[in-house]
Amino acid sequence: MTLAHALFPIWTSNGLPDGTIHSAGISLLTALGQSLGYESYCEMPAPRKGAYGYVGDDVRSDSAWFDRDTARAVLLAEFERYAGTIDEGKLINKVQNLLLARHRWDQTPECVVLAYWTKSLRDLPDHKALDDVYRRGFRTGAMEPVQGTSTSTLLICQFIHREGNAGNWRLDLIKERGLR
Repeated sequence: MTLAHALFPIWTSNGLPDGTIHSAGISLLTALGQSLGYESYCEMPAPRKGAYGYVGDDVRSDSAWFDRDTARAVLLAEFERYAGTIDEGKLINKVQNLLLARHRWDQTPECVVLAYWTKSLRDLPDHKALDDVYRRGFRTGAMEPVQGTSTSTLLICQFIHREGNAGNWRLDLIKERGLR
């Protein structure tokens, strides 16, 4: 939260309109990577290479961090709204994107992050189900199998928002919800 307060004071004090929170979230994740010394980008497409290069659709990570010396991908992140059980499928899709992107980056990212944002405290998504997709894999819409992994970390974080000024939503807390 310290970095969020320093770099995004409008978001953390007055709040932002609902429709802009996704952009703010991926900006924060990318800025965090840069502040930690990584070369980080938002909306980074995964290369179409390796065993899963042509399995599934194109995949873009909301934020991707790279080692400056080796150019190796070290972290991939997705940021998504969660407004209740109606959004469970969106979060599962984001985990699938993260897993497929990890495969395409030559299995190198040691950590993948699923960050979801909520308005106030809500019912939480099924973190175990999300982790199971990451560990066990899935089948694409074309029924192509994508193998799961146990050799990297899935970090699940909740970005909790409170009502701010003029109907905006301000970032109040970032809470780790699962590290598998």
